[in-house]
Amino acid sequence: MTMKEEIGPKIQVCFLMFHGHDVLDYAGPYEVFANILRNPDSTNPTHIFDITLIAVDQLISSSRNLCVNRNMSISEAHAKIDEFDILILPGGPLQVLRNLYDRRSPEMKFLSAFATLPPRRYGCSRIILSVCTGALLLGCARLLCGRKATTHHKALGALEFVCQPVQGRDELPTEVVTARYVDAGLLDNGTRIVTAGGISCGIDASLYVMELVVGKEMADVAGEIMEYNRNVSSSPDPKATN
Repeated sequence: MTMKEEIGPKIQVCFLMFHGHDVLDYAGPYEVFANILRNPDSTNPTHIFDITLIAVDQLISSSRNLCVNRNMSISEAHAKIDEFDILILPGGPLQVLRNLYDRRSPEMKFLSAFATLPPRRYGCSRIILSVCTGALLLGCARLLCGRKATTHHKALGALEFVCQPVQGRDELPTEVVTARYVDAGLLDNGTRIVTAGGISCGIDASLYVMELVVGKEMADVAGEIMEYNRNVSSSPDPKATN
């Protein structure tokens, strides 16, 4: 069953935050999911999406020293990881991302754990959305092998590098392309992978994800609320399935 078929419970969106992130990488998608109400004309409207910021530290500073408070620690989020529906990975400067490459880092452990959760028998399927250089974390986690992906135009070479097949492993190469966003299709457990280009592309990709989960009408409403002219020039992966 897809999210479009069942939008009773709130859809849980999780942002994996870290020091040195780029603000719009998370703030753009945050605004997309934060403004949609189930019953906007009601005297007591409710949100369709619940948003949780998780991080190692309580206070997270951006690449330009704008600070935001987390809602939950990564260790606390691990305890309820199967409750999250959408995981969003913001990007940041390449030197910041390199510090997270270690598979033993809390951020990479959480990403890998989410990506390998057992398939859901009921309810909505999961989605991982990377924004800008957040795609490099997907590459390091070997989640882009044999898929098409994108990132910030200045980081395309870096994404190609981290996605190189590991010697001795039976891995297919990643096709790195320039695009606003790419739907790379489903993992074996039914989790969908979507990568976005740089910065503002995360808004377009988030509207695309919203369309997948609650329909085009809701995505159009979100764009109208933000007064954002949606750019739908994506590069779909031919292996992606609905």
